[in-house]
Amino acid sequence: MKVRAENLGALHQAEFTLGDLTIICGENNTGKTYATYALYGFLSFWKRDIPIEIPKKTIGELLSDGAVVIDITEYQEKALSFLEDGCSAYNKRLPMIFAAPEKNFEKSTFLIEVEPDEIHLSEEYENLVQSANSKLFSITKAQDKLDLIVTLLMEREALKVPQGVIAQVIGDVLKEILFGSLFPTPFIVSAERTGAAIFRKELDFARNRLLEEIGKGDKNMDPMDLFFKVHKDYALPVKQNVDFTRQLESTSKETSFIAENQVLPVLAYLVDSAVRSFLP
Repeated sequence: MKVRAENLGALHQAEFTLGDLTIICGENNTGKTYATYALYGFLSFWKRDIPIEIPKKTIGELLSDGAVVIDITEYQEKALSFLEDGCSAYNKRLPMIFAAPEKNFEKSTFLIEVEPDEIHLSEEYENLVQSANSKLFSITKAQDKLDLIVTLLMEREALKVPQGVIAQVIGDVLKEILFGSLFPTPFIVSAERTGAAIFRKELDFARNRLLEEIGKGDKNMDPMDLFFKVHKDYALPVKQNVDFTRQLESTSKETSFIAENQVLPVLAYLVDSAVRSFLP
């Protein structure tokens, strides 16, 4: 899988291939952060940006017959075109990814290129779509088969899910089958342990200022004007890294039932046995 970027921050033009381990290194202000943040953003949004539409005829067949078989090869043949369209859509997100003005990215392009033989369809797939109270439909693909089978699990009259939502779910499954093995879930680790904590304090400070302004604001104030007045934005990876740090703190405060009910009694037993071994 090859990544290309042009006119992206300090990068006039860049190209690199992703492997199991990819190291991007260079001097300061040469665009390393732009390259990694842009890739991070794409890996976060590719399912939203890659367009795969399911024909209304297919959804109609599912609702009338209770099941429909979709030939995955029809979508495999268009996979590279889907990916190209997805990259074009993602380019419009770059200002949001970097929390920067749109004018900074007017000439920017970000592109992911894959070879046809990198798309593997041999894996099996199974997904059960359900609501809080009932099973709606299942989506399955057998190992080494190229048919996607969608089966309705309730009477059509009882199905309250809009057809557009059903089509979107099936489209997302096709995206996962075509590209899921290529695009892993991204995660960024702070270069310095204190980095996320510093950003978190600033974000919390901005939130507190927002609450103060709400208390002082008049009824005619535009909420969005108020928000932008006090909100200090950060690039997407920074925000998500801060959120992850917050989760770590809350997780560390939780008590594990394993520690309470199993580990501690075992430790007590081992300590007691060790003490007894030294007694006459």
